[in-house]
Amino acid sequence: MEQIEKAHSLLKENISTIGNVTEWAYKMGFKKPSKFSWEFRKKYGVRPSDVLIDIKTEKVIEYINKHPDEKNYCICLEFGFAHEKALYKFLKRHTGKSPTELRKRITKKDNEKG
Repeated sequence: MEQIEKAHSLLKENISTIGNVTEWAYKMGFKKPSKFSWEFRKKYGVRPSDVLIDIKTEKVIEYINKHPDEKNYCICLEFGFAHEKALYKFLKRHTGKSPTELRKRITKKDNEKG
């Protein structure tokens, strides 16, 4: 059971190479992804897919905040998205904003500070 406690940190460290719960489970050393999902849900009370989405979203937004001039294809490479459209769909679905809209929000905040 203590193995499952390392799940969050392992995901954060390997967010660019973990694209789904199955990959996460194998990286955690589970032979059956369903066993990983069950253990995870038992420990944390949430589905691992929800956590994966939350952390990936958080990390992508954090990256865009730190690198607002970075091209979308570079973000795709950094986080394991197959192409720019996949990045766009992911962000739009989980934040309601496109990469461009997120950058504009960052730029707007910077301009208001200065």
